[in-house]
Formats: sequence, C-alpha cells, structure tokens
Amino acid sequence: MNATTNGEHAKTADTAEVKEHLRAAGDAAANAARARAAQAQEWARSRASEAQDWARSQWGDVQHRIAAQPYRAAALALGIGLLAGVLLTTLATRRSD
Repeated sequence: MNATTNGEHAKTADTAEVKEHLRAAGDAAANAARARAAQAQEWARSRASEAQDWARSQWGDVQHRIAAQPYRAAALALGIGLLAGVLLTTLATRRSD
C-alpha cells in the first residue's frame, strides 16, 4: 500500500512540475508577444508621424502654389468641378434608365 501511495505522490509531483513548466512557457510566450506588439506599435506610430509630416509639407506646397498663381488655381478648380459634374450627371442619368 505504501508503494501505491509513493507512486501516486510521484505522479502528482510530475503533474505539478509539468503544469509549472507549461505556465512558465505560457508566460514567456505572452511576454514575447507583448514585446513584439510594442515594437509594432512604435513602428506604426513612426510611420504615421512621417506620413503626417509629408502631408503637411505637401499641403504647404499647394498653399504656396495657390498663393503664387491664384487665377490658375481657380481655373483648375473650376475645370475639375465641371468635369466632376458632367461625370456625376452622366452616371445619374444612366442609372435611371
């Protein structure tokens, strides 16, 4: 009877040890995933900041061009508006047919 008790105790100890190893492996995997997510977040923030800076510089260039040639900018805007109006009107009339 004592041998059976020792065998059961050994199985319980082995099970506890396996659980502890699995828990440690899970914690390590979770920590690695958190670190990788933090790196990805930092990369995304960096790229977003670069894109925002680029957009601001482009907007500044557009503003300078408009200020330098206001009549040309107005004519271009009028042309784009007319073209968009014609396209939308054409699409609307084709859908109603």
